[in-house]
Amino acid sequence: SVTIQALPSGIEDGINYISDTSMVLSLYAPNKKNVYVIGDFNNWIAVPKYYMKETPDGNRFWLEVDGLIPKKQYIFQYLVDGQIRIADPYSEQISDPNNDKYISNSTYPDLIKYPYGKTTQIASVIETAQTPFNWQVTNFKRPPMNNLVIYELLIRDFVSTHDYQTLIDTIGYFKRLGVNAIELMPIMEFEGNISWGYNPDFNFAPDKYYGPKFYLKKFIDVAHQNGIAIILDAPMNDIMGSSPLARLYWDAANNRPASDNPWLNPIPRHPYNVGNDFNYESPAFQYYINRFVKFWIKNYHIDGYRFDLSKGYTQTYSGNNVGLWAQYDQSRINNLKRLSNDVWAVDPSAYVILEHFADNSEETILANYGMLLWGNLNNNYNQNTMGYSSNSDISWMSYKNRGWNTNLEREESDGNCS
Repeated sequence: SVTIQALPSGIEDGINYISDTSMVLSLYAPNKKNVYVIGDFNNWIAVPKYYMKETPDGNRFWLEVDGLIPKKQYIFQYLVDGQIRIADPYSEQISDPNNDKYISNSTYPDLIKYPYGKTTQIASVIETAQTPFNWQVTNFKRPPMNNLVIYELLIRDFVSTHDYQTLIDTIGYFKRLGVNAIELMPIMEFEGNISWGYNPDFNFAPDKYYGPKFYLKKFIDVAHQNGIAIILDAPMNDIMGSSPLARLYWDAANNRPASDNPWLNPIPRHPYNVGNDFNYESPAFQYYINRFVKFWIKNYHIDGYRFDLSKGYTQTYSGNNVGLWAQYDQSRINNLKRLSNDVWAVDPSAYVILEHFADNSEETILANYGMLLWGNLNNNYNQNTMGYSSNSDISWMSYKNRGWNTNLEREESDGNCS
């Protein structure tokens, strides 16, 4: 039988380090029967000592794990209902049996090895008593929103070593170019190693293909020392099937999220969906994304977010009708206002940028609320570059012509740049 006991005060979902030798794990898993913690510290065997307690409301399982060695890395998983092995959704580092073995030691020195033969599926990596990063810039003054010159950067293709350390050495190039903000294309753990990053599975863990998190923090710190803001490209419209948020509640018969999944829609609500569609009206997902926007600002000192496919942040069903999807949607406005408020509650000056492309009546409200939006004038710009007069009018780039009260618009120059 499962012990029913309230969650200790101050514990959040995920991995909570409470001392140099102990942690409290909390897993949100309504309607599940039981959960064991298995890992390096118990030889991957489900034993009573690591049987998780359940909160009185039946929504969470939790356990205090003691006796950990400070600064030693351990790998662990949750074993749910005796069948489902998952990593913690809030993991800040994961161990991937399929992809980590292809990451070189020069990119990620001394990467902990996956426990082959003892478990399967992606697992979490934990470490107590981690050395805090010594930030040199703690009061960075961000460039004004209406004066941003943003360089959208895919680390994989920008430097052949695809690592943060080499990227640090290129800061002088960006300064000479006149850039005052770098938008990192998604760096959260994604499926595979070679990707643009729009297929995420763990939103709180920097992808190891680009190197250790220490160098990511150092890159951000050096950028700030040189007056350059860092914006995180955030594909928070969907998540892939290897994520615990999908695997914990999965309808195998239909190969889609189960109807009782707390975070995901079984069927996407809009066209152009890529992975598993987040339910923006779900309290579980609202908690999750609130934690997300807090995490990267507080822990990595990023300066804002560019939310990919923000037109998908809705529960209004449009099926495959792209025109219907682009029409004014008050529920989507409400979702984006709530999201922006979550960002600004952490840092009032943080940037909120949307890849939206909805009806101008909707974009006007979002712009006047303080969000920046991409505007699609790609064809018009191309007509100008080729010297053609037809379809070359770029006056829609003016916030005045769009009826906005602010001039915080960002124009799209091609399919992937803002």
